[in-house]
Amino acid sequence: MNAHQNHGFTLIELIIALSMLAILSAYAIPNYRTFQLNQSMTHEINRLVATINHARNQSIIAQQSVVLCATASELGCDGNSQWHAGWMAFVDHNQNRVFDGSDRLLLQEHGMADSLRAQASVYRPYIRFDRTGFAPGANQTIRFCDQRGAEYGKAVIISNVGRPRLARQITSCD
Repeated sequence: MNAHQNHGFTLIELIIALSMLAILSAYAIPNYRTFQLNQSMTHEINRLVATINHARNQSIIAQQSVVLCATASELGCDGNSQWHAGWMAFVDHNQNRVFDGSDRLLLQEHGMADSLRAQASVYRPYIRFDRTGFAPGANQTIRFCDQRGAEYGKAVIISNVGRPRLARQITSCD
């Protein structure tokens, strides 16, 4: 009977295991960062699309004009089309497209992650749904970009019918 039993790893086994761990980590960490950035963008797009659908549905249900706009101040529409700062939706009773005393706030959303930008045309700073759920005027495009640029960017396009759709490729972040 051998009274001297070894429990554990040899130095060679430990070096081989650590080498394999280092190689696997070198492949996994960059892919994990890309996964995180993609998930963050998808989450924020889904959050905005849910708000767009909610505002459109409320305009149909209430048979009133509903405005959805970007805001960082949370007091009213900023008019700067910087959707990453936050947004709000309200029933526009007097149809002046300004959040004032006669209007009813439907919801207010906080800003997006700092690494993400969501920007629309300065010529269409808000989305107005009429009582039928249509969003009259030109199509509204809100472009989403992060530090990786337009190659990884996406866009939400709201048609005149008021329905949002996703564009998986964009040419510019501006």
